[in-house]
Amino acid sequence: METVDFLNYLAIVPILLILMVAHEFGHFIVAKRSGITVEEFAIGFPPRLFSIERGGVQYSLNLIPLGAYVKMLGEEDPSDPGSFAAQSKRIRALVLVAGSAMNFLLAIAVLSIGYGIGWPEALPQVTQVVEDSPAAAAGLQAGDVILKLDDIQMKSMEQFSDETNKHRGQQIVLTIERDGQQLQLTTVPRANPPQGQGPLGVAMRPATQRSEPVRHGPLESLRFGWLMTTNFIASTLGAPVMMLRGLLSPEAARPIGLPGMTQYAAGAAEATFRSGFVYPVFLITGAFSAGLSVANMLPLPALDGGRLAFIVVEAIRRRRVSPEREGLIHLVGMAVLISLMVLISVHDIVTPPTPIDWGIR
Repeated sequence: METVDFLNYLAIVPILLILMVAHEFGHFIVAKRSGITVEEFAIGFPPRLFSIERGGVQYSLNLIPLGAYVKMLGEEDPSDPGSFAAQSKRIRALVLVAGSAMNFLLAIAVLSIGYGIGWPEALPQVTQVVEDSPAAAAGLQAGDVILKLDDIQMKSMEQFSDETNKHRGQQIVLTIERDGQQLQLTTVPRANPPQGQGPLGVAMRPATQRSEPVRHGPLESLRFGWLMTTNFIASTLGAPVMMLRGLLSPEAARPIGLPGMTQYAAGAAEATFRSGFVYPVFLITGAFSAGLSVANMLPLPALDGGRLAFIVVEAIRRRRVSPEREGLIHLVGMAVLISLMVLISVHDIVTPPTPIDWGIR
């Protein structure tokens, strides 16, 4: 059991690697297509394990698998015409935005694949049983979760309603879950039920703590992936306002660092190992990627958004901030960001974020 728990915590490694490789590949591909001299594209951080040169670019595989990086010529020195700093404002802006754009696309792709493989739908749960109805005669009770109708696995309220209507006047066997135990009840849905009662005579709702993955088609999966990604981003950007208006608790809006991300990834891996359903890992990966696409565009020194802010200032002033001054600001900003990340990480360890209930039983 301890080995499994340890492996769960290692889930953050491939997730971070995928996120960072996608991010840096965005910078890399736009830089290359823009004529910028790219010196190295590396997966992982040194020491170096393997390296090969192709087209003037050193492609490296490094030992520490927690990220990736792209090394471009002259990132703050415009003296060489092939350097990043020598490019036009438009080209530099595109290169900077490309990393977050790739994380945005990755989030859509990952979540879309998750929907295609199987995304959870809440199972039908009984909330009320009408007296003298088939449901009452069979022994159904409020709180019962419907697992099967005959041999058909239930995956949503709509499916249960459809199957019940198809079996009007026919004997059916319902497999239910009650207080953690499975029971089988036999009943016959009415062919002509009283007005407003339905064939069985029950009121239903989605079981918020009980769900089953449902597969979706390619186009529907892509649409859901897009909607969930944009919802993640909208929620992230709107969190401060929602917190000020009392619509979001400070705990729910708290930023998390690497320890918090590791705990969430471990929880997703544990849910996947326990249930066999992979959507928790896809959800966490998509959420992290969408979050990175936003966070990296914040106008803070050392981030791509901070570098983009200098390009905006340059466009307004019609002259560049000196490379030396910009480099110093980014250096100070990096020190502040690292300090902030340490504080957030300590908070994650002292007060772990609330675990996610995946609704899998």
